[in-house]
Amino acid sequence: MTNQINANVLKNFIVNTLGTEKLSKYEAKKYDIGANEFDEADVDENSYLDLDEMLDNDAIYEKFATMYVEERDNKEANKKDAEREKEEEMKVKDKNGAGI
Repeated sequence: MTNQINANVLKNFIVNTLGTEKLSKYEAKKYDIGANEFDEADVDENSYLDLDEMLDNDAIYEKFATMYVEERDNKEANKKDAEREKEEEMKVKDKNGAGI
């Protein structure tokens, strides 16, 4: 990723995604974070990563930042699709109503 995401925005995303401020080694596997990446980021060696450890590790930061961007883009695309559907429905209603 070339763009940095605001740390507070990414922290909120991580907490919402994980449901907590800590990431265990077991949970890390679900987010495609390998054991080596986890161990490298686990600076205080307590078998979990807190938010600062996740954000300080480039590889883990990159994974969550990518997930954030993908989710944001999907939401925007879904919103645009819903708007297009609504416009199409209105056109059909206008067309059907014009013949009355």
